[in-house]
Amino acid sequence: MMVRLLGYLGYIAGEQIVKIGEVTSVREALNEVAKRKGIGNLLYSGDGIWEGILFILNGRVIQNLEEPVSEDDELVITFPTAGG
Repeated sequence: MMVRLLGYLGYIAGEQIVKIGEVTSVREALNEVAKRKGIGNLLYSGDGIWEGILFILNGRVIQNLEEPVSEDDELVITFPTAGG
């Protein structure tokens, strides 16, 4: 599966696209992405995922980290932004 790290996440990881092999859920994909340089601290807060992160699976925002995924899926991970 392909994971896109947008904005600051991609900057810290040093790459915006991460290919993940053989995972069955969004949570497993996040665990793999979190192994990249500096990303784990940005994704996890204490025992869970930081609540301000947006997860977009195949074009739809999701909240269920147990959502099943397949090899052809695309997961986008980003922080919400505000500006003016």
